[in-house]
Amino acid sequence: MWSIIVGAVGVFGSAVAARYLKERVSEGRPQHYWLLGLAGLFPAWLVAFLGLLPPVAEEVTEAPLPPRALFSSAVALIGVIATDYLLRRLQKSGHTLPLVTYWIIGVIALVPAWLIALVGF
Repeated sequence: MWSIIVGAVGVFGSAVAARYLKERVSEGRPQHYWLLGLAGLFPAWLVAFLGLLPPVAEEVTEAPLPPRALFSSAVALIGVIATDYLLRRLQKSGHTLPLVTYWIIGVIALVPAWLIALVGF
C-alpha cells in the first residue's frame, strides 16, 4: 500500500519537475527527462523491494535474498540499461522525440520491477 502511495506521489512530483524543467531551462537534454522519470518511480520500487526482504534477526546470519527480490532487482537493472541504450540510440540516429516521451521512457524503465516487487507483498 505504501509503495503505491509513494509511486503516485513520486510520478506526480517528477512530472511537475519535468514541466518546470521544460519551461525554465531552454536547453534541457533528453537524459534529464529520462532521469526525472527514473527518480519518480525509484522510491516506490525501493519501498516494495525492502518489503520483500526478511526481517532483521538479532544474530548475524548469512541469509540469501528471496528469489522475488533477486528477480525484481535484476529486472530493474535491465530496465535502466535497456532504456538508457534506447535513449543513446535515438540520439545517435538524430531522431528527436517530444521531451515528455523521454520522461515516460524513464518511468517505464522501472514499472516491471516495481510490479514484480508489489506482487511479492
